[in-house]
Amino acid sequence: MKLKWLWAALLYGAYGFAYFYVMLPPLNWHAPQFWQFLFFTVAPLLVVVIIYAFAKEGSARLSRLHKHMHVVQVEERTGNWKQAGKISTIVLACMILFPLGSALVTSRFFNAKDHAQRIDVKNVDFSEIPEVDFTKTPIIDRDSSVRLGDKVMGNMSELVSQFDVSDEYTQISYRNSVYRVTPLTYNGIIKYFQNREEGIPAYITVDSTSGKTELVKLKDLGLKGMKYVPSGMFNDNLMRHLRFSYPTEIFGSPSFEIDEDGHPWYICSTYTYKGVGTRKKVTGAIFLDPITGESKKYDAGDIPKWADRVYPEATVVEELDDNGSLQDGFLNSVFGQNGVTLTSEGYNYLEKDGDIWLYSGITSANSDESNLGFVLVNLRTHEAMKIKTAGANETSAMKSAQSEVKNYGYESTFPLLINVKGNPVYLMSLKDNGIIKMYATVSAIDYQKVATVNSDEGLNELLKETIALLGASSDDVVNKDSLEEAIITVSDIEKLMLDGTTIYYLRDENGAVYKITFSAKYENELVFLTVGKQLKITYMDQEGIKQIRSLQAADGNEGS
Repeated sequence: MKLKWLWAALLYGAYGFAYFYVMLPPLNWHAPQFWQFLFFTVAPLLVVVIIYAFAKEGSARLSRLHKHMHVVQVEERTGNWKQAGKISTIVLACMILFPLGSALVTSRFFNAKDHAQRIDVKNVDFSEIPEVDFTKTPIIDRDSSVRLGDKVMGNMSELVSQFDVSDEYTQISYRNSVYRVTPLTYNGIIKYFQNREEGIPAYITVDSTSGKTELVKLKDLGLKGMKYVPSGMFNDNLMRHLRFSYPTEIFGSPSFEIDEDGHPWYICSTYTYKGVGTRKKVTGAIFLDPITGESKKYDAGDIPKWADRVYPEATVVEELDDNGSLQDGFLNSVFGQNGVTLTSEGYNYLEKDGDIWLYSGITSANSDESNLGFVLVNLRTHEAMKIKTAGANETSAMKSAQSEVKNYGYESTFPLLINVKGNPVYLMSLKDNGIIKMYATVSAIDYQKVATVNSDEGLNELLKETIALLGASSDDVVNKDSLEEAIITVSDIEKLMLDGTTIYYLRDENGAVYKITFSAKYENELVFLTVGKQLKITYMDQEGIKQIRSLQAADGNEGS
């Protein structure tokens, strides 16, 4: 009998360990996952004890009814099981009621002010946003980065059959610019066993300003492969390695980053809650070296300067929404909604002082087409700034930019707020089937002011158009001396299709080569352009090829 109970205990212990090994719950009463762990491991045992106690009590009643022998011994054993059943019932009830009651008592309904104060938002002037610097402005969005990463990976025949590209693409500040970085991952369990000894050999960087993409092999940096990664299995799995190193910590999703030397790291934010699962708060981060498995925990105020993402975007947006909606209590946030503000339907990133800041608009709860201002949050330090500048919201700006090129059907990316000569301006890309075709700016004050350029013309050309659109002084606008005018006779025409965009190369009677990208503005001139046609142009000489900035027939008006 004892051996039977021993085997039962061993099997039950194995079940509990297997659940912990697979689900990796934190051994911390603040975490909902901890109570789920108890519910699926301890609760079944308690239920069995309760059922067995009821069965024993029923057996004792039958014994008394039929005056069985040894009734005293039976009732003594029944009393023991009855006591165990009562205790099990109390413990089971506490396991269910305590987390529910704690979550209710500490909820937004009873603690609106507490939730509203999770983030300290300071009101500042728009001048806090530095003048736009396109060497640090992330115009290449995440979807475009994914395309670029897949493309460079497809050219690596020795890797593409063994590894996939992670869809992480973390936005970071790196080497005085902005990049997205993402690691390779194991391509299934068989490829994991084939490559686990050497680990993940590379990661991908995408320059968010130029689109330059590079697959960085760790051996070229003098480093070994990454062993402890999210796609690893068993004890090589990143989260399992962290859980066994920090059994009581509440983790967020790990973020892949690289330091200034290109060394890869996983940064895993740590949390606590008030009560069980309410008022989530970042307490710090664990920095794990995926090559060696070594890790170090930092408190929230001591995060290394090179790191960028300690406060996850979803947590920050939740904090901002609570801050804007719960200042006057929970009921007001639902019913009266006096003074209630929320973040926009999306967010983007800004680089400022070497850190990545989350940007989003602030709008009223009535969801009209205007913003009350903008908010910036440092994803490393949690510093938050609000800029009260009323104007169009991001959705209106996106529609306005799309309307400028509606004949092409381009779609706008979620805009980024930039400072152009002290003016708040939305910057966005216009895409066709995921490929960037044009760049656009829209005044955040007057969304009818829109400037667009073809992507090959570059952001500096867009900046000049934007400054002119905003009515800046002549000193701020384009340096006209850099442009030249000419009347040319076309002697040769070549067209090149690049990612769905038509680029015209023209040669004049003197053999000079000119380049212009097809756009609606010059559609009439370019569609019917023939050899021998005379054109009046302005152009800029760029390394031997003259980039045409404006174009019209020599005897007609400029295209529009």
